[in-house]
Amino acid sequence: MSSTHFTLRLNNFLQARYGASFATHFKYEVTSSGPQNLTVWTGTYFIDDIKYGEGSATSKREAKEAAAQKTIEMLEAEGNDVPPS
Repeated sequence: MSSTHFTLRLNNFLQARYGASFATHFKYEVTSSGPQNLTVWTGTYFIDDIKYGEGSATSKREAKEAAAQKTIEMLEAEGNDVPPS
C-alpha cells in the first residue's frame, strides 16, 4: 500500500489548494487500541475541521497511509482532482 504514497499525494493536493498556509487547514490525529503486543493504530484526517478519512493498521505509518487513501477517495467523490504523485 505505501508504494502508492497516498500521504504525499494528499499533502501535495492540500499545498496546491491552500498554498503556504496549508498546514493550518488540516490536522491528523492518531490513536491506539488493544494490548501492547497487538496494538491497532487508527489515524484520522480533518480538513477545515471536517472529518475525512480514517484508517487502521498495526503500524502508525500504515494507518496514516490508509487514512490518506480514504481522504483522497472522499475528496475525489466531492469532485476534487487529486493528481497522482
